[in-house]
Amino acid sequence: MRGKIAVLIVLICSILIGCTSKETISRHNYKFYGESKHWTATLHFVGIGVNSNHYDEDKKDFVLEYKGSYTDISKSIVKYSIKSSGFSEGGSESPPGTKYIRHSDEGTGGAIQKKDDVIKVLVEWNGEKEVVPMKVTNH
Repeated sequence: MRGKIAVLIVLICSILIGCTSKETISRHNYKFYGESKHWTATLHFVGIGVNSNHYDEDKKDFVLEYKGSYTDISKSIVKYSIKSSGFSEGGSESPPGTKYIRHSDEGTGGAIQKKDDVIKVLVEWNGEKEVVPMKVTNH
């Protein structure tokens, strides 16, 4: 009888140890900022993940602003592409309704965004091109 109780105790302890979660939740909340001669860019990035190289949930809010007068780009097609270690995406506005272009996105399964990354935004308009490098800032 004592042997059965001992086996039962060992079995219960093994089950409890196996069920104990050792997952670590990663929460990242970064604001990237950068500017070039004609543009400023900000990206607010929030990601939550558990023990992986991918986020379970992520949210991005990107704003691209033309520094000059809106009339300079009011009849243009403005194209942009964003590249980082965690994602790449892009879009265009034809013509942009204001001197601000905003893109928000939520998703799952995205790659981990590194805080020390330099995110590069390529902007094309009126036959011109500029790269806007963005870094984490308290801006």
